[in-house]
Amino acid sequence: MDPNYYRFVLTWAVDHPRGAVFDALVRIDEYPRWWPDYRRVTRIDEDAVAIALRSSLPYTLRLTNRFVIRDAAGGHFRLALDGDIAGWIDFAVTSRADGSTTVHITQECTARKRLLRVFAPVARGAFAHNHALTMRRGHRGLTRLLAAGRQH
Repeated sequence: MDPNYYRFVLTWAVDHPRGAVFDALVRIDEYPRWWPDYRRVTRIDEDAVAIALRSSLPYTLRLTNRFVIRDAAGGHFRLALDGDIAGWIDFAVTSRADGSTTVHITQECTARKRLLRVFAPVARGAFAHNHALTMRRGHRGLTRLLAAGRQH
């Protein structure tokens, strides 16, 4: 197995309607307002943004996210990732019977950043833990954003 390949699968439960959750998640250029690990997001065009992302470990990832699927009616979007990591991330946003929402997130990527590639054999677990922390902070930030009613 390639030590630079990562696959992450997680689920967020969000106590808000699907439409509000989808709308907040699809507005990537607004992530720095509520997701602290997104340090900077710059719009490139209608479908792409440049991102500077930093979590708990002392390195910044620079990448481009480009929409390849954006289906509001189906509650699904996928982003192609390029830069320090390459691959994709998929968000499937579904309603639950109680009016809350489930967000299924699947990501497959390969590290390209030299630092990550050099240390992958010994620090792979730390990198995966760092990703988990980033995603946990994103879930908390999204929940706070929606609770405050500031998603639009």
